[in-house]
Amino acid sequence: MNNMGIEIIDLKTDKKKEKIIKIIEWDDKTATKNEHEHFMIKEILEQPEIIKKASLQDNEKLMKMAIGILRSKQVIITACGSSRYAALIGRYLFSKIGEKFCDVVMSSEFGYFGESIDKNTLIIAVSQSGETADVLEGLKQAKENGAEIYSIVNVADSTIARMSDEVLYLNCGPEIGIAATKSFLAQIIIFYVLAFAMDNKIEYANKKLMKISDLIKNDIADTIKTTKKIAKATKEQRDFFYIGRGINFAVASEGALKLKELSYIHAEGMPAGELKHGTIALIEDKSPVVAINPNDYTYLETLSNAEETKSRGAQIIGISDKESNVYDHHIKIAKVDEIFYPIMCIIPEQLLAYYLALECGKNPDRPRNLAKSVTVK
Repeated sequence: MNNMGIEIIDLKTDKKKEKIIKIIEWDDKTATKNEHEHFMIKEILEQPEIIKKASLQDNEKLMKMAIGILRSKQVIITACGSSRYAALIGRYLFSKIGEKFCDVVMSSEFGYFGESIDKNTLIIAVSQSGETADVLEGLKQAKENGAEIYSIVNVADSTIARMSDEVLYLNCGPEIGIAATKSFLAQIIIFYVLAFAMDNKIEYANKKLMKISDLIKNDIADTIKTTKKIAKATKEQRDFFYIGRGINFAVASEGALKLKELSYIHAEGMPAGELKHGTIALIEDKSPVVAINPNDYTYLETLSNAEETKSRGAQIIGISDKESNVYDHHIKIAKVDEIFYPIMCIIPEQLLAYYLALECGKNPDRPRNLAKSVTVK
């Protein structure tokens, strides 16, 4: 067999351009469903191991990036879709663990804040593909203004990775399903280890994450049974409301996004305290309200908000480690240290979205009108 050469010609100058060829490793096992009906359920079930893989980062690099974040006058995280909800969780973690405030700006809006970006700004870009068009445009503007760029991506040598001063990879392998599952969780895990690096507690974080991985693995069979039953009971409903407070607001928003992506059922995620400012007018008999309500600092207030909707006819789906007679359906999660509850709530809401999609006769691997990598504005 003859070796074939590839030449790249710049059409403007008609001159040959030299490019470095890099081989990207691909595990062919990730490209098959094995015994699973869909890639999505396969990738959901991989997540206990993904927690371990994503947390295994180079400690020296983590500390360097953590110091960079702490020293920066202004830190802005930019992302789209599920990655933006991961960024919102990251913002809470940076604040609570690293005591560093930062802001999250959705990438499609980032350009409208360009005047505020300068050499004293650190931008953290979050993208599964590393090729998201809106993120790339914002980063180009930020670099022109002198900002430093960090990124959290899954694809090695992607455009965003090459533009960045520092990169952390998700280590979750190729994700075939269009809706983000394991990549979303891996992004969150990276925010955890970065936040704990700010507090010089990387090893502590890794130990906790290893234990959490085992807890999720032990509980996942029961979670599947519960979410299947809830999907059957709620499949006729056309509007779902996901509520949470504090760090759980972003988890609720991601749960709503997953449901509408996969089942085409309208879903809205919001801070629970905002219900009374308009949305509660939409609550009708049997309206499903999913309360992201672990037994943390937000528990009692979120439960009270759930009760407000129940008094107006809603059926409450509680994702919590604590039982309550407010819940019509309870998806039980394991009890963990307060700061780690978001990790425990993610897989239950992914499974609920998956089984509702099946009940509605939809293909969860290929939701209509969506692409894995959004490379156009």
